[in-house]
Amino acid sequence: MFAASTLRTRHLMDTPLFNFEPHKIGMQFDIQNERKKIYERAREIARVYNFTLHDVTTLSPKFWELAADFIGAIDASTTILLTIQYNLAAGTLAPFVDQRPELRPLMARILKFDISAQFLLTELAHGIDAKNLETTAALLPSGEFDLHTPRFEASKFMPPNAAIEGWDRVGFVIARLMVNGEDRGVRPFIVMLSLNGKLCNGITSRILPSRPGTGALDHAITSFNHVRLPPSALLGTTEIPEDPRASFASCIQRVHIGSISLSLSAISAVSLSAFIAAKYSMQRTVTMYSNSGEAIATPIWTFRTQQIPILTCFARHAVMKAFAKEAISLFVDPNLDPRAQFGIASERCGAQGLYLHNQIYCLALQGGVIAEGDALALSIRAATDLFLGRYTLSTPRYPHSPLAQYEKYLYERCESILSEAGSDRSDILNRRILPLCRPLIEAISHRMAYEAALDSEEVHKPLLDLYEITIIRKYGTAWFASRSELGLSPERQEEMEEVAVSAAAPFIERYMAESGAEPFAKAPMLSKERFREFAESLETFQGASDIGTASLSTNPSLKSKL
Repeated sequence: MFAASTLRTRHLMDTPLFNFEPHKIGMQFDIQNERKKIYERAREIARVYNFTLHDVTTLSPKFWELAADFIGAIDASTTILLTIQYNLAAGTLAPFVDQRPELRPLMARILKFDISAQFLLTELAHGIDAKNLETTAALLPSGEFDLHTPRFEASKFMPPNAAIEGWDRVGFVIARLMVNGEDRGVRPFIVMLSLNGKLCNGITSRILPSRPGTGALDHAITSFNHVRLPPSALLGTTEIPEDPRASFASCIQRVHIGSISLSLSAISAVSLSAFIAAKYSMQRTVTMYSNSGEAIATPIWTFRTQQIPILTCFARHAVMKAFAKEAISLFVDPNLDPRAQFGIASERCGAQGLYLHNQIYCLALQGGVIAEGDALALSIRAATDLFLGRYTLSTPRYPHSPLAQYEKYLYERCESILSEAGSDRSDILNRRILPLCRPLIEAISHRMAYEAALDSEEVHKPLLDLYEITIIRKYGTAWFASRSELGLSPERQEEMEEVAVSAAAPFIERYMAESGAEPFAKAPMLSKERFREFAESLETFQGASDIGTASLSTNPSLKSKL
């Protein structure tokens, strides 16, 4: 999955359209042209993948390859557009295409990325509680619908919606269906947002400021003022749903898939970050002196303070790749409870880094996490449903491993608190259980990731050992040290990290080669030539005044100014 996605798009990196300058992200330079380029790049990537309806509905390997593509790690804006286009928009439309042939031309345009498709769910006042959204679509006597935003706080938040020259845009707007004043639950509605770069009547789009990592992408606040929709705009029926909760879940069923796919883009970003940091560390030298006083150019890679974070990054990447493969296999299982899918999707991995122009850190990853649901809120819901028995996750395959033991402790701790609370649990839940929900879900996810990597036999043992001790030291140093039967005193933990790093360090070039990141690593700091070109491209000021060379004693006017 990961290797194939690298091969699909690596040639695009040598084309003018993808020769963009990430250090200029957020600068106000011909922003309209930059926005247009984002959409053009997304279309080029879409042409490479050439998705079919089958890819969207079956979640084919190619679907996941796009999510894991390294091109998303260097151009987060296109990843956002493509994820919305093929997962949320096409995925929402797909179940209706067979029964409604008139929708096929629209689906064909979406698959080709000849039209930008957006998914408008959350509102300013309703994020993770989107089931309480306020946007309405009232059925009219003519059979048409009146789409309306009743107040500013009900405006749709975040989906891109600027007027992009030459582009049509369609939105799948989740709105509350009203029939004769009766609320019949939420439904998806097909809404043309703009035609040939001009917003349609009754639609207001307020473009948000650029976010670090997403360049000029046109995230927006969108509202509707009694927009008239044809009867065909409704996806679904006007009947009252037998199960409102299930009806709402069906409207947003692709959101959980988006949680997994965005995690894959984070894995690629971690790999690219580690590759760039490792290559830079091998090339960057400092002067050291031998006992005889001889000056020696020493790569900073030789310092343990460089090796630990870089090798840890490679360890996380290797383990997360293995976990991703296992999670996807579970996620596409038609027999898996949707609530278990939600549990699998509740946690993500992130990336580390420094400057935007060096491709190591991209805040768009955190934005992506928020877009699919706040991690803390999702963890609370996932843990609560787990306690209530609404779904189950896989039991530990290696129950005596340290990570499994820590997960068991947290779960039993929560159960003990609930048992002590008796029937009146509301206050106990708020004060004592909620703070434990995220640590529990994280513990489960790290245990599952470790087991997936162990069973895959594809993760180099030094990296697997480094991942395990990294999680131990990050999440529960004191607890692990307090359990004498585990033999993990603070000193033992330090020793385990030292052994793992020492075992992994000689293989750094292997890890770099296996990452597949090299074709996408365009950071200026990777070579003197690149950095010189980068520096020469920066906005430059040169001194033109001779005041700087004048002395105070010979220039009275300068002296008076100072």
